[in-house]
Amino acid sequence: MVDVILVAILVAFFALAVLFVKACERIIGPDIEAARAGATATDDDQQTAA
Repeated sequence: MVDVILVAILVAFFALAVLFVKACERIIGPDIEAARAGATATDDDQQTAA
């Protein structure tokens, strides 16, 4: 029974963490610079592979 409670607590914790991140992103807005850096890194990786 203790195992079930522990798993429920862990699932609830991670669900709250995801909600917290989404709420912060809604307040602050997306990180455009990180999105651009990720997009250029992906483009560079594809060019290197070709």
